[in-house]
Amino acid sequence: MRKSCCNYDSGNCISLDDGEPCICVQSISYSLCCTWFRDWVLPGTPTLHAEITKPKGLKRCTECGAPFLAKSNHAKYCSDCARKVHRRQKTASDRKRRSNTDK
Repeated sequence: MRKSCCNYDSGNCISLDDGEPCICVQSISYSLCCTWFRDWVLPGTPTLHAEITKPKGLKRCTECGAPFLAKSNHAKYCSDCARKVHRRQKTASDRKRRSNTDK
């Protein structure tokens, strides 16, 4: 996952190379991220960004288990699952409402 940085080369960081090889900080530490990785790689992968930076409001989707940034304290689902669950709940509600009509 961290090897997706374009400056990663066999454990060395190309952007920090000034004539002699420099070890990539991400390959030796789980808490450090180089500036290039943080600015260019993480924005392209929101799930990885959420896992690494652990911002406030990070929750796990109860449907698929993926981490997502909650927009409110009531959020239970990621954006993909929220649409599916809402549609499923609406269908069940409509079906129940139609079956309870007095004929």
